[in-house]
Amino acid sequence: MNIMTPSEIKNNCTVLKTSSFKSTRTVTNKSNSLFSIHDTTIYKGEALELCYRNNEEYVYIIEGEGEIYDYNTQKHYKLKPNTIYHVSKNDKHKLTAKTNLRGICIFTPACRGDVQHDEYGSY
Repeated sequence: MNIMTPSEIKNNCTVLKTSSFKSTRTVTNKSNSLFSIHDTTIYKGEALELCYRNNEEYVYIIEGEGEIYDYNTQKHYKLKPNTIYHVSKNDKHKLTAKTNLRGICIFTPACRGDVQHDEYGSY
């Protein structure tokens, strides 16, 4: 069993900030190879085109409103608190934040804490 207190999380996480989002990587491949956990906020008005080539992602929305567009099905889905979405490897999607949109992201397999999106929106 492993318990992480708020101070341990704060002292051991990696924070990535861009003009579009802030992502606090609390659990990464340093401590767990199966999955990583990121607490991510996409800023109001921002849109991110993403397509993870090496990971699947589950996101639990905890604050804000936005939408996700699935390029495969050409459908838009509303995102609001208590919504969960999943994208498989190579699922191209676009996230748009109508307000600051905060979600707890779980990636499998685990990501490095310092990993950043490449030109394809992938890790």
